[in-house]
Amino acid sequence: MGAQPIENVDKESLARLLDRIGRMARGLQYCHGLNPAQWDSLRFVAHSNLFSRTAGALALFLGTTKGTASQTLNALEKKGYLTRVPDAEDKRIRHIELTPAGEEILAEDPLNCLDLAIDRLSADTVDTMTRGLQELCTNLQARCGGQDMGICTSCGHFQGSTDDGNMRCGYKQADLSCEDAKRFCINFDPSDARDC
Repeated sequence: MGAQPIENVDKESLARLLDRIGRMARGLQYCHGLNPAQWDSLRFVAHSNLFSRTAGALALFLGTTKGTASQTLNALEKKGYLTRVPDAEDKRIRHIELTPAGEEILAEDPLNCLDLAIDRLSADTVDTMTRGLQELCTNLQARCGGQDMGICTSCGHFQGSTDDGNMRCGYKQADLSCEDAKRFCINFDPSDARDC
């Protein structure tokens, strides 16, 4: 049995509240000489696995073109926050890495104030909001398009530990470090996701 539909006034209030929070969050991100897309890009690189740290994956995440994503990356590279490293096996692929300066600026992430506001909520409220917003995000992506992202260890492609202590990605048929397996992946498969 599905959830009961909520009244229109509640839906309208929720939509306006989400919009208001989104506007406040975006407004906060015009600081330290960066804009919201640049902050989003830094966060993406910091929290995604090796296979996802590419200009193409960033474009999917941001919902933009590769050209626009590349312009954002170029700006961050000029500021010294990112660097691009050729793939060891396929020199056509360049992985994006945070520099020490990029890690330092992320410590000043303006969205850290959201963490402080969330800390003031009860554990039950945080749990309910997290579940609801995850479902809302999934529904919105299904309706409007967008890229599913999730943690490698809960992905349908995840094949578990290898004999040498790494983790195995079935999609790429490649090993990941244990650290990378705890990060976001642009190739996430929610259809056969597992709980780990």
